[in-house]
Amino acid sequence: MILYPSGFIGQDYANCISDFTSGDTEEHYLAALKTQPADWYYANKKITYQYNENGHRCTSIKDLNFDNYILFAGCSHTEGVGLELETSYPYLVSQALGCDYYNLAISASGIDTLEYNIVHWFLQFKKKPKYVFVQWPDHSRFISLYPGYKNILPNGSWCTSTDEKKFFVAGESTGFFNGRKFISTNLIKNIIDVPLITVNLSCMALYDNFSLSWKGIDFARDLGHYGIKSHKVLVDKLLQHL
Repeated sequence: MILYPSGFIGQDYANCISDFTSGDTEEHYLAALKTQPADWYYANKKITYQYNENGHRCTSIKDLNFDNYILFAGCSHTEGVGLELETSYPYLVSQALGCDYYNLAISASGIDTLEYNIVHWFLQFKKKPKYVFVQWPDHSRFISLYPGYKNILPNGSWCTSTDEKKFFVAGESTGFFNGRKFISTNLIKNIIDVPLITVNLSCMALYDNFSLSWKGIDFARDLGHYGIKSHKVLVDKLLQHL
């Protein structure tokens, strides 16, 4: 991840088009081909990842219809990792509502990145979205920035060093992660004065008691993220909620 001149945090491959991305690599794909049936949907299906000037998988801000748009934020599930863009829930919801959308979601990101990008959006642009959809990430994720480095590193439960493991254990036992989650969620709710719809993955600890629960029923190309059917189920749930 990187902090761009625009002030937004995004993936570190702005203005790039690729067949693969972090979390959905060519290596994983080739390995999956050996284990999946011959009629696997992704066996001969090409997926294109196109990122704008801020490293976000959506239209450029300069091309966004600010008079008719909705805003999304989250982690890789909302970025649509492993999926064609047209089968991801942000795209489908925007189509159903007949409006543009901007997607702030970043793979492997946590509540700190999500909070920063949302607050920055509302401070930078006067024209507000009709709705804001937030998919809460794993609460133990955080960003690291080391002296002398430009890129921001995503950190989380995948870390393996002894010090990192101790930090995660201490963070849970002292209530650090829950405390940060409480502060961030309340800040977002107070900043956003348009309808806010939040989503919580059913496999993760709750952020609040008002989020819609999202349970995966199939997998994307990487065999780790939620698949096409799961996204369609969430779309139906979001539209019914609205």
